[in-house]
This record gives sequence, structure tokens and C-alpha cells, in this order.
Amino acid sequence: AAAIPASSCPADTIMPGINYLKGQAAVVALADDAYPEWLWGVLKERVYEDDGPGGVKERKDRRNLRQQAIKDRNFMQTQ
Repeated sequence: AAAIPASSCPADTIMPGINYLKGQAAVVALADDAYPEWLWGVLKERVYEDDGPGGVKERKDRRNLRQQAIKDRNFMQTQ
């Protein structure tokens, strides 16, 4: 298994502002091993393997290029 990265706050740290319901108890950070394994990889960028023409990687790349072209075009229209 991969090593679990250290969280940004130690266990039993009170995290103000996370509880948004009136009268709710303060949210307290748990120990790192109390969280599921998948949580530590949520923010990692997905890597798609190149599976040939028409594959997932090519579709994702084309979509990203289209979105960036639209953003560039919209930006140039505001100048």
C-alpha cells in the first residue's frame, strides 16, 4: 500500500466554519488513519493511457483543446 500523506492539521483540531447548521457541534479533525484511502488521492490529476485513435485520452485532449479555444476567443472579444 502507498504511504498515507500527512494531513494539514493534527487530530482533534477544531475546524471552525465547516459546520453550517445552527446548533451543530464543532467539527473536529480525525486521525489520518480514520479517513478512507481514496480520500488522499482525490485531488490528483487523472492520467489516461493512450489507447489509440478515438480512445478516452484523445477525447479528453480534444475536449480540453476546444474549451481552451473557446476561453481564448471569449477573452479576445473582451479586449
